Amino acid sequence: MAGKFKRILYGGDYNPNQWGREIWSEDMRIFRDARINSATVNVFSWAKLQPSEDEYNFSELDDIIDMLSKEGYDIVLATSTGAMPAWMFKKYPEVARTDYQGRHHKFGHRHNACPNSLVFQKYASALVEQLAVRYASNPHVVCWHISNEYGGECYCENCEKAFRVWLKKKYKTIDALNKAWNLEFWSHTVYEWDEIVLPNALGDGMDTEQNTAFAGLSVDYRRFNSDGMLGNFKMERDVIRRYNKDALITTNLMGTYKGLDYFKWAKELDIVSWDNYPGYNTPWSYTAMCHDLMRGLKDEPFMLME
Repeated sequence: MAGKFKRILYGGDYNPNQWGREIWSEDMRIFRDARINSATVNVFSWAKLQPSEDEYNFSELDDIIDMLSKEGYDIVLATSTGAMPAWMFKKYPEVARTDYQGRHHKFGHRHNACPNSLVFQKYASALVEQLAVRYASNPHVVCWHISNEYGGECYCENCEKAFRVWLKKKYKTIDALNKAWNLEFWSHTVYEWDEIVLPNALGDGMDTEQNTAFAGLSVDYRRFNSDGMLGNFKMERDVIRRYNKDALITTNLMGTYKGLDYFKWAKELDIVSWDNYPGYNTPWSYTAMCHDLMRGLKDEPFMLME
């Protein structure tokens, strides 16, 4: 990638925090034999970096980055905000997502933050600032990887309120919204913004998350959800920029994933990166199309993150 990296990066995700330190030196030997020159680290480490609300611990990450730096590797440093620690769910249950069926989730899985949670935004930005203060000046950190594979949706009351604000900015008047969504159908005319409900199973949802009674409502909610996650990406990106204005920043996209407007996202990325996981029976033509799509987002070379 001319003008962005000094060399073509060859490597992948590296998670030495998930096994004993006695193995790390062997990892480095194997990396040298494989001629690997880069590693992506810290993708899912929030729980270890911040074991409690008021405590940070970067000792292990310091050692990992120091080891890779001494070996001369280029480091893609992730922000770890793709999965929240258990203490956050326990103290602030509103950070969790509410699913299509209306069930508010507890601690579990990843990509589990409500995109419009102010609590999540507060602690995510604080963590990223800690990382940026500590590592933004390290010359071996050649790229920052925000969160991980943004996707999914939340249908909580907080999202419902934020959606109404988003719609008001877009349509300006309730009459314009009624016309755009054809709400004469099924006597669905709304007269106040707070009469708008989310397109989930408790409202106009039908068989699956992709099917609702009103296409306009469904499409606008997808757009709103994409904008909300993009806002969180930009929040983290801008924190890093305060400490290194020249930092290269990306997040890993997912080919033909329809949940986000990747063309809109690409304008905010320094480099497009994506994750390619073909199955044994995936047509080569489909994989080729995905590569072409990713390249076309910025009409530039892209990173294959995974």
